[in-house]
Amino acid sequence: LYAQMGRFKEAETDFDTALTAEPMLEAALLGKAHVCVLTDRIAPAMAACKRVLEHNPASEIALAWLGACFARQGDTAAAIQHFDRALEIKPDFEDAILKKIFALDFYPEADVAIHQAARREWWERIGAPIPRRQLAAVDRDADRRVTVGYVSSDFRSHSAALTFLPVLRHHDHTAFRVICYSCSPLVDSVTEQCKAAADGWVDAWQLSDDELADRIQADQVDILVDLSGHSAGNRLAVFARKPAPIQVTAWGNATGTGLPTMDYFFADPVTVPPAVRPLFAEEVYDLPALITTDPLPGAEPTPLPMLRNGHVTFGVFNRIDKISAQVLKVWATLLQALPSARVVIKNGALDDAFLRDGLIARFVAHGIDESRLTCLGSSMRQEHIAAFADIDMSLDPFPQNGGVSTWESLQAGVPVVAKLGNSSASRAGGAIIKAIGLDEWVAEDDDGYVAIAIKYAGQPAELARLRAELPARVANSPAGDVKTYTRKVEEGYRQFWRRYCAAG
Repeated sequence: LYAQMGRFKEAETDFDTALTAEPMLEAALLGKAHVCVLTDRIAPAMAACKRVLEHNPASEIALAWLGACFARQGDTAAAIQHFDRALEIKPDFEDAILKKIFALDFYPEADVAIHQAARREWWERIGAPIPRRQLAAVDRDADRRVTVGYVSSDFRSHSAALTFLPVLRHHDHTAFRVICYSCSPLVDSVTEQCKAAADGWVDAWQLSDDELADRIQADQVDILVDLSGHSAGNRLAVFARKPAPIQVTAWGNATGTGLPTMDYFFADPVTVPPAVRPLFAEEVYDLPALITTDPLPGAEPTPLPMLRNGHVTFGVFNRIDKISAQVLKVWATLLQALPSARVVIKNGALDDAFLRDGLIARFVAHGIDESRLTCLGSSMRQEHIAAFADIDMSLDPFPQNGGVSTWESLQAGVPVVAKLGNSSASRAGGAIIKAIGLDEWVAEDDDGYVAIAIKYAGQPAELARLRAELPARVANSPAGDVKTYTRKVEEGYRQFWRRYCAAG
């Protein structure tokens, strides 16, 4: 119960107490592994999983959590192998399917077809057997005020909230009634901002899927919006029931769901090119960019660090599990071409010595001396943003690109080097950069990626000019101006609603 409530310290104390009484108690070992993964302590999580598997090799739960441990270290291939083994034991084990879907976005060998096939697997094994709801008759006035319901576990301090809070805050409440269905027990100041932006608020984390579907129908929601995709805390089983006439997936983990009951997917033409759209269960509706974020709070222009340091400093302010073997090889090539260059990697997971030492070892194995790396862990958001003052250029990881981190870098005046890949996850960073007109910063292949970074490392005057211009350039673009972006979202909602009314 403590774990479900997000009170991980108390949960772990109870698991440890149980293990003192019974060292091989499987439920306690699995609980310990769960809590340790969620708090980025991977070594004890792996130890707990392995103890379970020594006595019960067929524990699909231990295999899934051990896979999650490999995923956190960037070993996506090993992670997927463990998820597949869990699914051999229990084919309808939803947690393993979700973890596999999420991991595939980080896997260089996976393209759009593979990603969407994995999502269809969730539908076939989990979603399809769920009965759909009978919908009551609705007022099909195409121009009336439309009720939009947002479903998420991330109405709190979470990167996903940074992508949808701007839209919540700038909705036209004369045209749209907004209800938020919060599916997490965790609350903070961001929760209060989300509440303040909504016309209605439902604490839904203790509601079953049927109870939540009942509430959505009772609230007469016209357009129900999923903000989680297949990420942790999602309520896709509710969307499988189709409790609203129109259903949309957007922002929080926008990669498509594979649900035939999901009508639309908010994306953009770069992230999801026209050629691959037939592979999606949803109809793709284009926005100026896949996501947007608010302007940085209290950000001030900073001078180019290269001018005082005498060398270029690259920044990677992303989850470390996005640092794939593929991108690490490209970064090593870049650093070997620029022997004086440094790299700053910043992510909360680097507070864990096991993960930090493992990441450094991977760079060293590629011939990059440890002295050229700076690893920064968790901090308050204001300090996180302030750290961009020491970065000349950011490096977008692949195949899983940055999203919010890309916007933050650009808003801080730090341009981002990116590469377009063969999946939505590997095109999102480049799409954001192109959306503000920096097409020359987006490469088509590995060599082009390295060439862009080397080119601008030799042009400090150009970098300094761009650094000064970027914040305003972002704020004035259709993708970065959150009010303009929200109007585009609302145009989509109105179009969906008119189409539905016309079809009746």
